Amino acid sequence: MATIPPSPRTELKHSLVRRRTVLAGASALPLAAVNLAACTPKDAFRAEPNLSAELPRAEPGPAEGAGSRAAPFTARMLGAIDRAEVNAVCSPLSAQVALIMAGMGAAGSTRAQMEEVLGGSMEELAEDANTLSQLLATVGDAERKLDDDEAPEPARASLVNGTWLQEGFEVQQAYLEDLATWFGSGLFEADFTDDATREGAREGINDWVAESTNDLIEELLPEGILTADTRLVLVNALHLKAAWPEELTKGGGTFTTAGGEERSTEMLHGSTSTWYEDETCRATTLGTYGEDLALALVQPVGELAEVLDVWAEAAPEPGSGLAALLSGLEASQAATQLTVPAFDIAWESSLKGTLESLGMTDAFGSGADFSGITGAPDLVIDEVVQKAVITIDEQGMEAAAATAVIMTETSAQMPDQELVLDSPFLFIAYERTSLAPLVVGWIGDPTQTR
Repeated sequence: MATIPPSPRTELKHSLVRRRTVLAGASALPLAAVNLAACTPKDAFRAEPNLSAELPRAEPGPAEGAGSRAAPFTARMLGAIDRAEVNAVCSPLSAQVALIMAGMGAAGSTRAQMEEVLGGSMEELAEDANTLSQLLATVGDAERKLDDDEAPEPARASLVNGTWLQEGFEVQQAYLEDLATWFGSGLFEADFTDDATREGAREGINDWVAESTNDLIEELLPEGILTADTRLVLVNALHLKAAWPEELTKGGGTFTTAGGEERSTEMLHGSTSTWYEDETCRATTLGTYGEDLALALVQPVGELAEVLDVWAEAAPEPGSGLAALLSGLEASQAATQLTVPAFDIAWESSLKGTLESLGMTDAFGSGADFSGITGAPDLVIDEVVQKAVITIDEQGMEAAAATAVIMTETSAQMPDQELVLDSPFLFIAYERTSLAPLVVGWIGDPTQTR
């Protein structure tokens, strides 16, 4: 893909206090201003949370490295989801952030297990989540300041949180302070014990998720998932939309599935300037207008499952596996011709079994200890659900994901390359400074659409 030459746009971007280096100069998002601001159409919740700590949101940390704990968890979760799915898209980052909100109130072995699976201490993870949220909120700011009618639409991204609590349920002040400091969130109260008000709460939460994801995720919580025993619902919503600097060309093509079946499909063609290759895969990156976001496209050398296994096994080693691929792409310079199918897919799943398989078992069991939330070990995670979507076409990409945690009581210069993705491949949408994977998955048949 052609690189935009130095221009007044570049000079303006350099003159802004950008999050390419340190976000400490960026103003912290006010409590609930983004993620808890609007009433639902059914007026299920107030404009402001019922319970909140009078604390400002923490200043973000350095952008570089803020994704270092997100990448290993992404590799492990991506490797653990059901591989029977022909196409898959998920956001381990969204799941990670929602679980961090719960984990800030965990204690004992429950907290230790969650920290082991999520990849760091809760304090480190919360700091990363805060930085990434405020980092994504600045995506496209420089391009919007340019106000160039002839340029592509500026990119935008968001990573926001919402929390709903059974009314009358007591919460520790320290937990409210953590929500305010690291997640910019307070607590809405709802009555989950009554059938009618519980349904209103479910619809209100779903409306909040839809608004936060540009209506891409319309019903995160299905009917019946909340019960009279529900006490706390923690939700994270992720959305991103970005245009390619130049439109890709499109034409007919053929995609071969893992089973050897050929599918006629629309193919997109363009040029990129990155390349990565190791013993299991080869990859390139589609950059976006403004250069904040990118889409890595990964072709396995052998089977797709081999890449998933290698990434999952490498997760404990910092900077290896998936992290090595993303950093290698950002460091590379290689003219590459790309062919990739357009795709439009959706995915939804319970993550409870996936998280238990990764070692997070206490949080779901009778011995769970979330006493940091309530002051007594009387909460347990009942379910973790996620929905995600992604669309790739000649103009750009748009993706969204939402996760709910429901708690109940009781390299060197390379020669020209070519990457033709006409058989199963993986994709990773990521933020380029932090190298945080945002939305990931694979394509086994691009003709199967949502």
